[in-house]
Amino acid sequence: MAKGIFFCRGFHHGVRFLRTVVPASLAAVALVLASCVNNDRYGWGRRPEGMVLTEGGELVGTLEIPEVQGISHKERIERLDSATFKVQVTFKALADLDSVRLEVGFVQDSGCGWWMIPAVSYNGNAWGRGLEPKGAKADGQWRSVSFRRTPIPGAMYSEGKRYAVATWAEAPRSLKESFSCSLRPDGERTGHHYLWPEEEMPVTYANRDRFEGGWRDVRPLRKGETVEFRIFIHLSRVREGHKGMRSFLAKAWELSAKPEVEVFPPEKLWELGIRYAKESLWAEEGPYKGFSIGLNLDPEGNWQQRPGWKYEIGWCGQNASLAISLMRDYQKTGSRESLDKAVATLDTWSKCSLPNGLFVTNYDNILYGNPDGSIDACNLGTAAVNFFEAFDVARECGVDRPEYERVAYAICDFVASDQQENGCYAKGWKPDGESIYREGTIGCFLVPAMVEAYRRSGNERYLESGLRAYRHYLSELKENGFTTAGALDTWCIDKESSLSLLRSAMRLHSLTGSQEYIEDALAVSYYLSTWLWHYDGIYPADDGFTEYGFHTFGATSVSVQHNHLDPYALYWVPEWIELSDLTGDPQWREKALAIWRCGNQLVSDGTLEVNGHIRPAGSQNEACFECSWGFSSRDQGKRINDWLVAWPGAFRLETLRRLDGRTDVLVQ
Repeated sequence: MAKGIFFCRGFHHGVRFLRTVVPASLAAVALVLASCVNNDRYGWGRRPEGMVLTEGGELVGTLEIPEVQGISHKERIERLDSATFKVQVTFKALADLDSVRLEVGFVQDSGCGWWMIPAVSYNGNAWGRGLEPKGAKADGQWRSVSFRRTPIPGAMYSEGKRYAVATWAEAPRSLKESFSCSLRPDGERTGHHYLWPEEEMPVTYANRDRFEGGWRDVRPLRKGETVEFRIFIHLSRVREGHKGMRSFLAKAWELSAKPEVEVFPPEKLWELGIRYAKESLWAEEGPYKGFSIGLNLDPEGNWQQRPGWKYEIGWCGQNASLAISLMRDYQKTGSRESLDKAVATLDTWSKCSLPNGLFVTNYDNILYGNPDGSIDACNLGTAAVNFFEAFDVARECGVDRPEYERVAYAICDFVASDQQENGCYAKGWKPDGESIYREGTIGCFLVPAMVEAYRRSGNERYLESGLRAYRHYLSELKENGFTTAGALDTWCIDKESSLSLLRSAMRLHSLTGSQEYIEDALAVSYYLSTWLWHYDGIYPADDGFTEYGFHTFGATSVSVQHNHLDPYALYWVPEWIELSDLTGDPQWREKALAIWRCGNQLVSDGTLEVNGHIRPAGSQNEACFECSWGFSSRDQGKRINDWLVAWPGAFRLETLRRLDGRTDVLVQ
């Protein structure tokens, strides 16, 4: 028997329960266990309550497998490294059984100070005004959630008094293996439980802020059939700023299968993105010249530009970013149409500055007479950063537009004057400058603009303001373990808000050369990794994901309030490539490549048919529903939606132009 691998068997049949250990010699087993303890930090042993994991003589946790009538089981525990174990539990039916419920739990011998089911619940989701699942229980019962909601299959993480415990499972190889997880912080013990067959109890989170009754698969077992749990347990010390999760996330990525997905090469993706902007999104309405927010289907099933709330500078509309990409396209191809539409767009939007320095971020408010429309930090920060860049690129194209730079500086001047003493910017304002609300990380979208304003002008006021804000938002991430309220249609813990922190850290490092910003970028990047799909989900043959060959590996979930996948992470691919170069850690480049491949699936070449409709060249839908969220019931609805929004193409083009000259890193 190889060192570090040991077995135990148990039979559960009637009242008889006997455990034996292989090999038969208890002395041999003792030697194996002793070698684990002496040569490595953690080791397994046996106590009356079952197999226990200890450090020296201190109990870390217990492997608990409830007895089930008519079922036997055997366990195999393999040491993968000094802090990671693979626990394989094989259940076998001793008779024909019509309905079976199996469970394997690793119970941490400590109360829990902070816990997480990645992309599902961060310490119970207490932050925010949304109605997403709050706490570990519902109606007095422990929540269970399908592995499909989790970016690492069934991943759970808990910080006890001394030890941080992470568990996750291998991705199912067949539909029959689908399972669920349940994290149970229960007084002085914290349970990480895995359940088969798949269930979501006592309720299921069915759509934004809406729950339905729970469900549980029923699967019979015939005599001799087996069910296998393959669970990883990883241990670390509790560290300040929730750093204990870093080694778990690095290990989970190392062990992931990393399937390769074939997508169009960068040159083709650039061409398709430009075509979509010019052929499908271009809009002229009254004084407006620019891009629509996206296409949806009219009642007759034809593609149309969305008829309402349709013109936006950033966020979903991405007018400024698309215009910069069209100017770059002019430089690449000489297309005068690209340059003319880019300049017309930027000229239109540059007239949206208000006397106080704020900026009308949604042109619908101008077209349809809504002078009191709110202005959000996400759009505002995007506008400032993009107008700085647009000023430079326009000059390179022979177009002098000093007003572009003035727009950006005016935004920065207003925000600096409105900043709170603790560094916090607002989340949104009325056009007269009154702050509407300040909660959440979304104000950090303005920090990159402040850093750029300082870089260009040398004015210390911008840097001082940006640093105060950056430190405020970063301290919240490190203290709380999450960032918040980035998506404009949610008010919850999310991933989008942390992008601005990552981008700020990388720009501050570029500006100062200080390594502290690389450490900050790592803190943000590990948090972002909790939203990143590490595996390919498996779905029925008639499912939309199977029909269209959609791979979940490399996707990211939106927020705890919106449990679906999207290609938003395309936006931070350059940062992770740069972070990998600076740290020498290949995981960030590998993750960036996985994101790129996933995020470029289902980009239409003009012939792609999805859900019965041929999609325009360069278009791509926004949302993919990997779990039962978004459906009126568990088995209904489209996995791939028909909202062909502007932002995925804009992000793709922006990433390509930021990696200009080294796009070969995307095809390795």
